[in-house]
Amino acid sequence: MYPNQAARSVCHVILMATALMWVCDDRFAVAQTQPSQTPPANSTSDTQSVSREELLGWIRDLDSDQFADREAAQNHLNRDLTNVLPELISIIENSEGGSSAGLLQFLGFIGQDALSEQGRQAYDCLQRVAALRTTQRAIVAQKILEGIRIQMRDQANERLNALGVTCEDRQLSVLTQLRPVQNALVIDEKFTGNAQDLQLLPWLFDVKFAKIEGSKITPAMLEQVIRIPNLRSLQIVETNLQSQDLAPLRTAPDLELLEILYSPVDDKCIDVLEQTPILGDLQLFGTEVTAAGAEILKTKIETANVFVGRGGFLGITCEPSSLVIQEALNDGPAAKAGILRNDKLKKIDGVPIFNFEDLRKQLAKSAAGEKVLVEYDRPIMSMKRREQNQPDGLPPNGLPPNALPGRQFGLQFEGYETKEVEVVLGKRPSDVNR
Repeated sequence: MYPNQAARSVCHVILMATALMWVCDDRFAVAQTQPSQTPPANSTSDTQSVSREELLGWIRDLDSDQFADREAAQNHLNRDLTNVLPELISIIENSEGGSSAGLLQFLGFIGQDALSEQGRQAYDCLQRVAALRTTQRAIVAQKILEGIRIQMRDQANERLNALGVTCEDRQLSVLTQLRPVQNALVIDEKFTGNAQDLQLLPWLFDVKFAKIEGSKITPAMLEQVIRIPNLRSLQIVETNLQSQDLAPLRTAPDLELLEILYSPVDDKCIDVLEQTPILGDLQLFGTEVTAAGAEILKTKIETANVFVGRGGFLGITCEPSSLVIQEALNDGPAAKAGILRNDKLKKIDGVPIFNFEDLRKQLAKSAAGEKVLVEYDRPIMSMKRREQNQPDGLPPNGLPPNALPGRQFGLQFEGYETKEVEVVLGKRPSDVNR
């Protein structure tokens, strides 16, 4: 997509790699100078056919010590690239004694435009050569590929960022818990492009987490996202995607996490999801999947932990075993109802809860906007005179005291006060960096 912009930078990488890695052979000479320009990958075919002898002669000239010979050979090959490229690939892959450094370099120039058909053919050929790890030409091909990937990754990031796609470290809600996520790719309402602009995503080989959010997301965009080569976690948040639109997930790489949040998928999604490679967690939150459908999913998908909830979100983080609240999100449902840090959850709608999993199961029964009755214990702290060398008292759950300065007085734990409050559940936020 950017052959003219990328040419010089990638050429430098390729030539340096060749100079460093190629072991000289009586049959081949390593090119010492850079060609004047990169041949475009969409060159038109000449009307005259090229003989085998001419083709082999041009290949030999690619390794010539003379700049003019190398440039002339590249121009000849590029003029009839549509016809000669398959021949060049065949010569490289069927060569018993190796392939010239110049020919590998030429494929590297073509491979810079790896979004075109000819660019893909050249890039794929270099990958196959690089897979033969112990040969000298494989080492050269690996270095050429590394140069192409780095150049294309940088161009992809630059182009996508200009279209409103961000790729950065951020705090995200993952499996209902706020977590730091490194190099998270986010495509949301800020995106000003279309599915075709996302063809660059396969070059983001250092991205493992992607989130697509909002009404702009289309099935074609989802199809591009799952082409990210090292994708491991995918969130689909508040989109208009329906069950049939999830079909591209069948070709996704192995996923450790798939979350579909507040999107109108229903029980028809089961056929797609059971064919999706999920090896960790599958969570459907605020969808139209029924309770019966949820049970079918749990039966059919044995490789993942399946959780299906109606989408009600309390807005707290807590200790998994004791349910002592570590944080009540600002402006979250719990905080608005007066629930505070260090409160200890006891019941939801009268049902006792003892750990985080119990809490999730009870909240899963309610949707965003619905009310639940939350019973909780609030620690009672009082100011008391301390005996000499007496530490502040600690509650049974290890709640740290808020001791005041001074030697004579301090806050001490006295027990719990049980409270009850009605909470209007909200939607689970996806990004707390906004």
